[in-house]
Amino acid sequence: MDQNTGEIQQKLLEIGCCRVCAVRHLTKPSVVDVKTLLTVSEQDRDEPKRQKINPCIACLGLFQYPQKDKIINKIISHLKTSDYDSDTFNLAFNLPMCTIIRGHSIALYVSKSRISFNPTFPTAFVCVKDAWKLMAEDAIMKSTNKRFDVHSPLLVTVSFSYKDIKNECDCLNTIVKLSNKNLQSILSQIDNNDFISQYGKIPSIPESTIEFKSVDSRHESVYLAGRYNKWSRTLSQTPWIVDKERRLESSVEEIIYEPIKKHALVDEFRFSSSGREDIDVRMLGRGRPFAIELVNPRKTKFSYEVLREIENEINIGVQVTVKHLQNVSKNQLKELKSGEEFKIKVYKALCYSETKLLDLEKLNSCTPLEIAQYTPVRVLHRRANIIRPRTIHSMKAEATEVGVKNKCSFFNVIISTQAGTYVKEFVHGDFGRTHPCLRTILDNDTVDILALDVLDIEIDWPPPVQY
Repeated sequence: MDQNTGEIQQKLLEIGCCRVCAVRHLTKPSVVDVKTLLTVSEQDRDEPKRQKINPCIACLGLFQYPQKDKIINKIISHLKTSDYDSDTFNLAFNLPMCTIIRGHSIALYVSKSRISFNPTFPTAFVCVKDAWKLMAEDAIMKSTNKRFDVHSPLLVTVSFSYKDIKNECDCLNTIVKLSNKNLQSILSQIDNNDFISQYGKIPSIPESTIEFKSVDSRHESVYLAGRYNKWSRTLSQTPWIVDKERRLESSVEEIIYEPIKKHALVDEFRFSSSGREDIDVRMLGRGRPFAIELVNPRKTKFSYEVLREIENEINIGVQVTVKHLQNVSKNQLKELKSGEEFKIKVYKALCYSETKLLDLEKLNSCTPLEIAQYTPVRVLHRRANIIRPRTIHSMKAEATEVGVKNKCSFFNVIISTQAGTYVKEFVHGDFGRTHPCLRTILDNDTVDILALDVLDIEIDWPPPVQY
């Protein structure tokens, strides 16, 4: 049976603990009662003022007045002005390393004050962070109308500093290299007698109080997805910047993002899509699936009406249109990249030959066709020179009358192919780096491509929106 808890609590008060720390060091985390912590905190506050009240040897003044109230008010002010629309919040603390060391020292002292002393491990107690959260969350909730939730996507991080931290830690650095990472685990591995011989039996009275440093918040990313059509042959998918110089005024990514940015109020965004088309290639048909990660968004609630409003703002332009814009989860993004090399894409290529009309039936009857493509010359500067086996699933070619007067024959080819196929190179062969190609199948070295369109990407994601 332990000694009287009240006696040990009185000893903690005598050596310099505040009332909150005296209680939490005698309380197991599984049975902590926030009302008890708040009650003893009020007792500290209501005590007649003494000439000098030292900072608590355990929390460095974190639970003492007026420090505690000041910190709570700063958190409340931050949440009110930061403009996050989250209904919940969670708290995280970046506390000086010495608060953990001091807590370990007091836990050893408490253990030795009990009859049932375990010489291996100090008594379990409620840590500074957990106790402070329990005591502060109610006041913050009442002032901000946000509910405290450990699983909240909105994390508020409060950071502190302590000017004497170096002196506090130097004495232990002689026996073990301390770091913020896994500090609690490191302390549990130090022999208790070695710890006491270097640090002392109890923490010293602090010469200064822990100081508030900053409060920051960050919301988990929010994801939107949809499909886009690109109608221009002079527009890149992402910003085209070479040697820090922009080559084109805009991009698909920027056209889509600008209206979203106004509604979401974000720090940054990340654009991803199911493949990409060249600048001079149009994206027709159902459009290309894409997703946008909104990093640290203030506004996260996108109703059906707001999403349609964003679509309309994007679709005012003539270069890009968007449809089926919707909220998706991070897990759903896996579908965007799944089967990256195996999904089927359908293209329409306008080709020509500097000779009379060719025997196009050769193209209609040669599929399915296995081809081998070396990395195209045009992308060798940014991609490894490897051989890529690809499958051409089907082709349908038909002649067109365009340009007959120029003594050239023109034809369209609808090509259904494995994702990752370089279609332009499949037409002209890329100096023999793609084999077979339309030139070799038609046995004509003048075959080349004039224009290319993507007609479909056979991936049913994201699901269609009911308009």
